[in-house]
Amino acid sequence: MSGPSEKTVRRLFALSGNACAFPDCPSPIVETEGTITGEICHVRAQSKGGPRYGASQTEQERHAFENLILLCRRHHKIIDTEPDIYSVEVLEEMKAVQETRFGRPEQASDAIFAKLLLNAKRVVEITNNSGNIVVDSPGAIVGRTINVSTSRKAVHVHPAAGTIGADQNASRYIQHLISRYNEFASKEPTRASKFSYGAISKNIEHKFGAQWKLLPMSAFADLCTYLQTRIDKTRFAKLNKSNGHSSYSSFTKYTQEMQSRMER
Repeated sequence: MSGPSEKTVRRLFALSGNACAFPDCPSPIVETEGTITGEICHVRAQSKGGPRYGASQTEQERHAFENLILLCRRHHKIIDTEPDIYSVEVLEEMKAVQETRFGRPEQASDAIFAKLLLNAKRVVEITNNSGNIVVDSPGAIVGRTINVSTSRKAVHVHPAAGTIGADQNASRYIQHLISRYNEFASKEPTRASKFSYGAISKNIEHKFGAQWKLLPMSAFADLCTYLQTRIDKTRFAKLNKSNGHSSYSSFTKYTQEMQSRMER
């Protein structure tokens, strides 16, 4: 059985805005740490007997962009358990609203997430066969009916060469700035709600279009400026400045300090 193409899933991910399409669901498709927690879902089932199956659909139409939606695992289970409530029309409207609110142009890193979403769950189903079946021949599996399902609950993304996450010094410095921002922002006396330590990473992803570890090194300077500006706006940073103290190290100074510590 064929499945969605990488090109299709890449577009699907970009237009999802990295968020579950179920209304008001806060779950991302890819966590900040790089874990894949979302799933590719079919609006009309890909197999006969499945929820909302459309008998008139061609194989190509079943795996086309128009018949796919990205959801978190929980809501994928919910919509398929109650297909009468979550009809084709409801899911199509859900998807359209999501794309209008959060959709963005495709980026280079989307190709990575498309591959991971396709690999996160692989299902091979071969039925109604009168002869033997060979999977991944030679020397693989031989049988009359084969059902193989492999599902990974956690798929981790390793930053590619040329990204901030792959550069040890750059990665440490961004973590330093994020830590300093969280330290200062969490102590704001006027804060009315509980502070979210993960919010800054989500803000970065929204502004720059990808998790900071997967951004190219060409975006490093802009990311540093963004985080430094966020720190400077906090009450504690303003107090430090008025007293002639810095709230964070420069990249050069921080790197030198880290190297000095490692040499001790």
